[in-house]
Amino acid sequence: MNKKILRGIALILSMTFLAGCSPKEEETPPKLLTLAEYSVPVTIDGLEILVGTTTLQPLLDAGLAVKISEWTGEQVVERDIDPEETLAAGTSETDISFWITDSAFARLSLEAGGADVRMGDAVISRLALHLSHQTDTLPDQVSINGVPVTELSRARAGEMFPDYEQEDLSITQQGEDYKCTFMFIPGTYALYQFSLVKGEKEESILPPSTIW
Repeated sequence: MNKKILRGIALILSMTFLAGCSPKEEETPPKLLTLAEYSVPVTIDGLEILVGTTTLQPLLDAGLAVKISEWTGEQVVERDIDPEETLAAGTSETDISFWITDSAFARLSLEAGGADVRMGDAVISRLALHLSHQTDTLPDQVSINGVPVTELSRARAGEMFPDYEQEDLSITQQGEDYKCTFMFIPGTYALYQFSLVKGEKEESILPPSTIW
């Protein structure tokens, strides 16, 4: 065979080989949704709460007994929240709670944003539901994304939120500026805890004092 032809074949093969060994283009990481783009509405006694949008005042107007828990160094003391108090710019109030039933309660955080704000006008930046560990005492007046918590089993939640990270007893989604978590009871796989947190705020360690 002609040497020029052989050299041409060798050159083509070498170029093909080098092309096959070139680094792959880096895949673009998936876009994380913001809370404004993707939220999970919670309804309690007919009142819809959207973390990052709803303020405290509608909860007070609905008659919910919202309390602030304060640690004195020896015990947790509760007091009624005063909507006329001022929440300073750039700060948050995290130890807020109210009972839904005798065995279920909710925890809230409020944020002031870039300016001083009346407490009643502060936006809810965290909502955590602590539900009963007994399936037959789950609160029927609470729904998440339109589904009553009494019907929100692990299987149902997985179908509703297929893009969440799926574990045996939990599903979780980390967005750009929020984290949403569902926790389920072993055995029954009923929902017992839900939280939607804007930003990187830590969960409060102070439950309503009467729970202990």
